Amino acid sequence: MGGPHAEPAMLNEGRSLFVSRCISCHALPSIARYSRGQWPGIVAEMSTRANLKARERDAVVAYLLAVHSP
Repeated sequence: MGGPHAEPAMLNEGRSLFVSRCISCHALPSIARYSRGQWPGIVAEMSTRANLKARERDAVVAYLLAVHSP
């Protein structure tokens, strides 16, 4: 799905989607607020509201996992 080894274009798309789609409903959460294991489920749950296609959802998850602090 991506994570720290995703292509830069995918990570850029994921960041852009995270910022633009998530903030339309609520303040952006701190990425460190949730664990790396929690993010995929959170994004999957919110993807319908954010109108994300599967590829876009994967890009958001890849971005979040790539920038998540251990």
